[in-house]
Amino acid sequence: MPRLLLPLAVAGVAVAAWMLWPDEPPAAVPAPAEVAALPLAGPALPASVAAAAVALPTVNCEPESPPSAHDRAMALQRAVAQLASGSAGDAVLALLMQRPDDVAALAPWRGQVLQAALRSQDAQALHWAATACDGAACRRELLQARIRVEPDNALHWVALIDEDPAAADDAWQGLAAARYWREQPQAAAERVARALPPGQRAALPDLAWAAPPVPSGGLAGACGHYGPGHAIGMACAHVTTLLLSHSDSPGAWQQGAELARQMGRDDVVPAPSAPAPQPVAGCAPKQSTR
Repeated sequence: MPRLLLPLAVAGVAVAAWMLWPDEPPAAVPAPAEVAALPLAGPALPASVAAAAVALPTVNCEPESPPSAHDRAMALQRAVAQLASGSAGDAVLALLMQRPDDVAALAPWRGQVLQAALRSQDAQALHWAATACDGAACRRELLQARIRVEPDNALHWVALIDEDPAAADDAWQGLAAARYWREQPQAAAERVARALPPGQRAALPDLAWAAPPVPSGGLAGACGHYGPGHAIGMACAHVTTLLLSHSDSPGAWQQGAELARQMGRDDVVPAPSAPAPQPVAGCAPKQSTR
């Protein structure tokens, strides 16, 4: 099956599996305390989201001319060297930025990334490392490690619902007990920027593989099927609370608003705009000559 179709297929299996779950709520999953009073979202981002909506290090940091291929190569070389000598999570970033072009070298590189990520005990590094995986077993091993590191982060339990339908019971119970939703969508760019002097930050390497997660198909499908009297429905109400008021990205807030509407709420305002980006210290904005 083509790689691009795999997430859709897995999400479809997860939803189908939960459609067959009996309607009697299992006693093992109590209703989360926060479900009883789902807070309304106001016209501004929650404080946790606003504080985390930091501009990418290259914003408002324009050179007189676009970075050349040589500039980008030098920035990449410096960033890799600095990250490799940093924290265990930074070392995973350094490896991911050195993906080999030689097909024969891919398998050893994948093994290096996997082992470095598992040693790191860094939830973000474990998440990024999944982009180097060549199969579901690798992704699931990294996901289970993420859950061990951050069991209170609902993001990981939702990923488990999508990735491993066989672990759905554990995933829904873990989701019902989660305390926040944390994506840290700009963490990779911020780490790389810290490894570079201000003059080289405009030549940041491409980090498209570190993009935030897409909305969960398994979560949306299940939450649209089960009502508030069912254990899954209660977990859905709980994760909606987390997305709306205990998350760190506008994308997560939007996902929460969509789930709230799907569950029959009509009093959730549209997702607000993120705060205006701020210049990075030591990197002045380009001035107009007109």
